[in-house]
Amino acid sequence: MNEFYLGWLLLDLVIIIVLIPTVILQRRESGATLAWMLIILLIPFIGLLAFWVFGTTRLQLRRRKRRRIETRLAPALHKIHMQSSASMPVADLPPSLLQLAEKLDEAGPLPDNEVTLLRDGSVAFDTLETAISQAHHHIHLVYYIWQPDSTGRRLCDALIRACKRGVKVRLLLDDVGSSSARQGFFRNLLLAGGQVERFLRINPLSRQLSLNNRNHRKIMVVDGEIGFTGSMNVGDVYAGLGEPWRDLHARICGPVVHSLQEVFCQDWYHATAEELVNPAYFPQVKSGGNVWAQLLASGPADQRWRTIHTLLFAAINLAQQRVWIETPYFVPDSPIVMALQTAGLRGVDVRLLLPSKPDNTLVLHAGRSFLDELLAAGVRVFEVQDAMPHAKTVTIDRIFSSLGSANMDQRSFRLNFEANLFFYGEEVAGELERDFLSFCAQASEVTAKDRQQLSQYQRFVEGIGRVLAPLL
Repeated sequence: MNEFYLGWLLLDLVIIIVLIPTVILQRRESGATLAWMLIILLIPFIGLLAFWVFGTTRLQLRRRKRRRIETRLAPALHKIHMQSSASMPVADLPPSLLQLAEKLDEAGPLPDNEVTLLRDGSVAFDTLETAISQAHHHIHLVYYIWQPDSTGRRLCDALIRACKRGVKVRLLLDDVGSSSARQGFFRNLLLAGGQVERFLRINPLSRQLSLNNRNHRKIMVVDGEIGFTGSMNVGDVYAGLGEPWRDLHARICGPVVHSLQEVFCQDWYHATAEELVNPAYFPQVKSGGNVWAQLLASGPADQRWRTIHTLLFAAINLAQQRVWIETPYFVPDSPIVMALQTAGLRGVDVRLLLPSKPDNTLVLHAGRSFLDELLAAGVRVFEVQDAMPHAKTVTIDRIFSSLGSANMDQRSFRLNFEANLFFYGEEVAGELERDFLSFCAQASEVTAKDRQQLSQYQRFVEGIGRVLAPLL
């Protein structure tokens, strides 16, 4: 028996000696590093398993560098800039923000886009199905969640009909988010000639087990001319057929569709090693709108900047009038907390629109643990009682706005593959602000007095969530 305990102790020591330096060398934020070190020191074997599944972000992907596509498409993108007669709405935008936006993505903000916001789930899926029915050449989709329910079947049937018309269909699903929709669900689509692939397949025996690094994007590109993205996955709840749900998707026509196509091509290459950089998938864009837009994609394999996080952080710090944020999961890191606090202290109208009952209780409590310090700085917090607000939007000074897949949390900023659209000008920002005010009018405002009435147990639970925040 003593030998057993001695062997177990030696195993724990080996785990600690090996893993602690590994965690330190990953150069995470200090909070995440300390949290992992604490788990490994207190429960080494469980810490080893947890780190194997959730802690590693080193992805050995068959990943072609982003530059490779940009180099191939640079002449066309440059031509788009030169041909546009629109002028960048710089009057109210800080020049430093525009400079940052251009450095984060070599394409920069692109003009002449037409954007339609889709708030109603039933309307959004009608619009998606219509676009699929009108496709002539190809349909490319990447989704985090695809549910095997009536809505999932509805879109799958639409894709099958497209295949039978000779349209090339490629569907890329995250292997964790879409785990309930197995290959059997897509059997008829495969038989019709469609391709269905999984992003970062889960294999417990693989050294590349990546439960923690998932493709959270929701993108559809039709014929390289029409794009869709936002926060809606595919399923009955997102189509308004389940629990009360409030979401957002966008239909885009114009130059930024090429950016959506580029992101799909990268993700498809990760999963299949199939090269899709071909003029057939990047046709001459048909401009018709007047919106300046930019797509920024980020992920754990990024070698340079966390683009979405960086641009949002800068925009909050440069805000002069208002910062309004709608997010279902609010677990900010220290830079975002400090940016929101200083904005509030500077007199900026900072508001957060959050759910009162999200689908992840631990995330709810972790997020609420930040409210006291934000309220003290003048930030206003609203909680939606009658629905789950799943949209992820930011509007700043009625001139800068964003929507997409990224939550205002550390998982979206550091761990998942995300994609957000950024808009420069009043058209989209104004519409998002009107929606935001309408939702706030229906929500309950959280006050410092409400927070003072919390029990010690509630504060303890929030404290636990705060400690685990870097790992959520």
